Amino acid sequence: MAVIRLTLLVLLLANAALADDRRAAVNYMLHCQGCHLPEAEGFEGKVPPMKDFAGYFLHTQDGREFLIRVPGVARAALSDEEIAELMNWLLLSYSAEQLPPGFSPFTPAEVRALRAIPEQNPELARRAVLAGIAAENPGLSVQPDEP
Repeated sequence: MAVIRLTLLVLLLANAALADDRRAAVNYMLHCQGCHLPEAEGFEGKVPPMKDFAGYFLHTQDGREFLIRVPGVARAALSDEEIAELMNWLLLSYSAEQLPPGFSPFTPAEVRALRAIPEQNPELARRAVLAGIAAENPGLSVQPDEP
């Protein structure tokens, strides 16, 4: 009987995880894809890429905070839970190789705190954050001059 309960619990958790991934993918399509494009590649010279790049931001605390404080994320019409879910899905789906060892997923509480202080000058902040990441992690191929 315990094995059946455990199996049911595992199936329920697996279905919940899939539902969260589906919801994150739909939220990406509805709230991010218009600018960052379907494969998160961005629009050269106008919208920064997330594919093969966003994970670099998690190499410093400033970078981690920046990803949530950018206006498009901080002001999105999504709950804190949905943003945490979306950002974690995005990072793992499109930039897993750039994540630091021991990546800690965003939590709804962390998102809530960071959304309260949206970035006022995202282009300037992005350059500063990427320069800081490159200075702290010289082995990374971070490109601070991207838009």
